[in-house]
This record gives sequence, C-alpha cells and structure tokens, in this order.
Amino acid sequence: MGVATPAAWLQTRARVARHEDRGAGHRWLELHLPTGFAAPAPGQFVQLLLDPWASGAFLPRPMSVAACRRRGTGLALGFLYAPVGTGTRALAALGLREEVEVLGPLGRAFPLERAGTPVLVAGGRGVAPLLFAVEALARAGRGCELVFGARDRARLVGLAEARSLLGTLGGRLHLATDDGSAGFRGDAVALLERVVAGLAGPPVVHACGPHAMLAAVARWALARRVPASLAMESVMACGTGVCRGCPLPRSASARAAFDPGRTPSLFGNREWAMCCTDGPVFDAAALDWERIES
Repeated sequence: MGVATPAAWLQTRARVARHEDRGAGHRWLELHLPTGFAAPAPGQFVQLLLDPWASGAFLPRPMSVAACRRRGTGLALGFLYAPVGTGTRALAALGLREEVEVLGPLGRAFPLERAGTPVLVAGGRGVAPLLFAVEALARAGRGCELVFGARDRARLVGLAEARSLLGTLGGRLHLATDDGSAGFRGDAVALLERVVAGLAGPPVVHACGPHAMLAAVARWALARRVPASLAMESVMACGTGVCRGCPLPRSASARAAFDPGRTPSLFGNREWAMCCTDGPVFDAAALDWERIES
C-alpha cells in the first residue's frame, strides 16, 4: 500500500469551486488546488484547516478524497461529508471562491493493484473514497463490484454518482438496506457473501464505512482467507503522526511482526498503530477488532 512521505506533503490554500447539498444531511465540496499539490490516491486523505477565530474549530478536519482530476496545472478534489460538529458545520458555511488551507496528501491508500476481482464495500458516506477507487480501477482497465449498504434508501448518499461512474466506467452496483427500501434487505456483509459467490475468480475486498461494518467485513475476509483492506476513521489532530492522538490496537500477529528498527518515527509502536500514518487503510489482519470501538 502506498503511503505519503513528509517530502510529499504540502500545505497550501485552496478555493471553493462547488459546494452543494447531496441529501440526508450531506454535502459535496470541490476545492481547486494550485500547482505543486501531489495527486492523492484512493484511500488517502487531506487535512482542512479553517480560520479558528472565525469558525471556532481549532483543529483541522481530516477529509477522505472522493474525487480527483487535473484542472489546468492544478487539481480539483471532491469531498462528501456531513456537517455534524463544530468543524464540519463551519466547513458547510463556506461559499464559492472562499479559501481554506489544505495539508496533504496523507496516509496509506488502498492497494488497488492487488490481484483478483475488486469488490468494494461501502457503508453510508464511506462510499466517498470508493467512488475515487472506481475511477482509479477503470483507468487501470479493471472493472469492479460495488456493494453499497445503509440503514435505508435515503442514507445511500452518493448513489447517483456511484450509478453514473459504474455505468460509464464499467462494473456492477449492489445495494443493501437494513429496512429493504432499496436493493437487498439486510446488511452489506450479507450481500457481500452473495456477490462473491457469483464471481468467476477470486475476490479482493476494499471497504470503508462505520467501524462495526468494517469489523464484520474483516472477520468475514479473515475466515475465508480473502485479501481485504479497510479504510478506518479516527479523530486526528495533526494527520502526520506527530500528536499520537489516533491510535488503533494492532493484532497479535502485527505485534509479533513489528520491527522498531525499521519503523519510521511518525508511525505507531508495537502495541498501537497510528490511523493517520500506519493507515487509514489497513489490512484486515493488522488490527485487533475486539478492541476497536464501533
């Protein structure tokens, strides 16, 4: 899995180019970044820094990248988010052409180069980095299966984008809702089982969503020896490993394999992985799912 190095990080100012509602309390934000900002890979994130005195948000907000395209000599990055706290509510108040500071790209990306049929598993707004992954796989000449689950149809945020991307670039969309209001009645993991059973070749899973869903995907994959990479969320103050504020418990096998002599100082220790540098994308076997809060 690719990981951003300090040499690749850049803090710069970006301008709001689009900012609109996407339903179920979610927003789509597009930022235009200048020349010099490296293009992120699916699964990586950026930190958005708002004016703390104007916004009341004194820490930056980690944002998973949902889209990336070239714009002249710069980049246009897209984000799907919900205004749920001080920082994201302040972000939601940004108007067109206003500016925000961006630090990135940060963290580990999905290992999309893994052999097998890519099966992307999204829970709610966890679909954001997987929309980006659909595009990256298509550029590599590979289709995919997208399993998209939520509590109900209204919470299938980004559904129109998913349908459009898969219709244009190739791949199949599979929907699951707890209440049966769209697609399969049940959760994403139950639908994952059905989808994988119909594949001609071996699957490789990439997932993003609530921790409870990711734990279920990890257990499913480990029991079947299916390669799986999972994008985790955590409260992050710095996004670069300096503050040590986003620990996730390593699994027994990961602790046994840990080599402090070969581990960069901004990564975690034998017991704890840092979500921002060791992740946010982890192999299913790397974390202790019994100790991760859902």
